[in-house]
Amino acid sequence: MVSVSRGSLLLTSLVLVACGDSQGSTDTAATAAESTGEATGTSEASGSETTSAPTTTGTVPTTGGTTEGAEDLRPNWHQDIAPLVTASCQSCHVPGGIAPFALTTYEEAKPWAGVMATDVAQGLMPPWHALETDVCQPPLPYLHDPRLSDDQKAMFQDWADLGAPEGDPALAAPLPPPPSLDLENPTKSITMTTPLTVDKVGNTLDFFHCLSLDPGNAAPVYVDGIQVLAGNPKIVHHVLIYVDAGADSASWPGGVKQNCGGGAGIGNAQLIGGWVPGGMPMVAPAGVSTELPAGARLILNVHYHATGGGPEEDSATGLALRWSDTAAQWSTFFTLIGAPGVGESLHGPLMIPAGEEAHVEEYEYIVPDNIPALADVRVWTVLNHMHKVGVDMRVWVENGSGETCLLHTPQWDFNWQRSYQYDAPITESFRVRAGDRVRLRCVYNNTMSNPGVVEMLAEAGLDAPVDVGLGEGTLDEMCLTGVGVAIKGSL
Repeated sequence: MVSVSRGSLLLTSLVLVACGDSQGSTDTAATAAESTGEATGTSEASGSETTSAPTTTGTVPTTGGTTEGAEDLRPNWHQDIAPLVTASCQSCHVPGGIAPFALTTYEEAKPWAGVMATDVAQGLMPPWHALETDVCQPPLPYLHDPRLSDDQKAMFQDWADLGAPEGDPALAAPLPPPPSLDLENPTKSITMTTPLTVDKVGNTLDFFHCLSLDPGNAAPVYVDGIQVLAGNPKIVHHVLIYVDAGADSASWPGGVKQNCGGGAGIGNAQLIGGWVPGGMPMVAPAGVSTELPAGARLILNVHYHATGGGPEEDSATGLALRWSDTAAQWSTFFTLIGAPGVGESLHGPLMIPAGEEAHVEEYEYIVPDNIPALADVRVWTVLNHMHKVGVDMRVWVENGSGETCLLHTPQWDFNWQRSYQYDAPITESFRVRAGDRVRLRCVYNNTMSNPGVVEMLAEAGLDAPVDVGLGEGTLDEMCLTGVGVAIKGSL
């Protein structure tokens, strides 16, 4: 899974998994936002409008039926719905959370019963883009998977149809602990050194600024946990995390490079993950860590989404890190495959013609057989990456035993970039061997039927699709997967 050069290895995928991105995005994320547009007039949590509870005048009724004798009706809030909401929704839907409304009490939840039932039934909430499909059955379940079973989805609809009964608090089911958004026992927290102000410019609400952070380690350290700290949740839309091993970004004035596009702002940084609002801290599997070289910098590519209601300042975005002075038994790194990573294109240079609705790009990477340390290689997390023309991406491995699909994101959304970690000990994670072929298939819709293209063109001041090639800019694309792997010992 890695080229021969030590310098080509990418550090661990300490990537955060999120419960939901309810800020401005393409149509999938906007529809999935916690409040529906028909009920509230906005689905954004960015603060541009105040979200109010839906009424029965919307196309999705809030409740139905009657609440007479509600204490005896099932399902009800206290016995059935509250445990599900606590487990799958409350990393976002809490007072002061990133979601536009809280769902911690019956009084808070009841007005949203119809909306909740509809979004849950459609798979929009809780949001999750790694799907099992006809062409992809991953080898292991995913960690922190918040999705509900069909029976649980039906329970939300039944609850709404009954009029959202409260039930008897004395009979309330025990509630699971809500998801924690804090990294346990962090070693150090680092934040941006120069405040940034974000405001709407013309019709543009979205801005990409890069922050260079100094972890301050004079000697190598071994990291097993990272948490993104969003300084101003109203405007921090999502974050990509890079390692700048040569500390080239230290020369940026004030540690900031504004309008840096979708990448790191320098050419040799290594992507190690991404975060969206509601993200839980990501820790490597037990016994796994990654080396952060002495003097390295960490770069955050921050997607800021202006509220449209006036300027907002961010002065505190950063990272919480957990590390040790000694390496773990397994070393982990991240290898980028595709464009612009390692591997070969099966169709020549990446180029997506204007007007193509289902353009396909494919890449293949053959695991080398000349590195002894790669005798036992385990895949523990996978991150897909495209830009706004992309609509579908799949990664799989081919070998003598057949095909194993690692990740399929068939409803790709640029605003939901995250890593998907397998829920298994490292010794039980998927193993790759020399000669295995890692395959990527990316599908693009470069027409005005793709909301991402509409948004991309608006940002560039254009009104019709253009040919799109490889790059980091607004009018560029990628077909890239980051595979987090672990090996015993070190290279």
